[in-house]
Amino acid sequence: MLKREAPRTKTEYVYRRRLEPRELLPAIGVGVGVGAVAFYIAYLFAQRTPLEPRRIESASPSKRLRRGAAD
Repeated sequence: MLKREAPRTKTEYVYRRRLEPRELLPAIGVGVGVGAVAFYIAYLFAQRTPLEPRRIESASPSKRLRRGAAD
């Protein structure tokens, strides 16, 4: 059988205290750092060279020589 612990507080509700900006700075710093790393990784994936290069079609039709070059 599992034993349940007694509640650590005597009241049913727990009120949180308001955090000061100084106490929020580490969390904000971590959030900005993780966002910067995610942006950098996405930037690298967007610029990487494709493994199978596609043929780029030219704007004008290809010109082939119909006669020999010596003519």
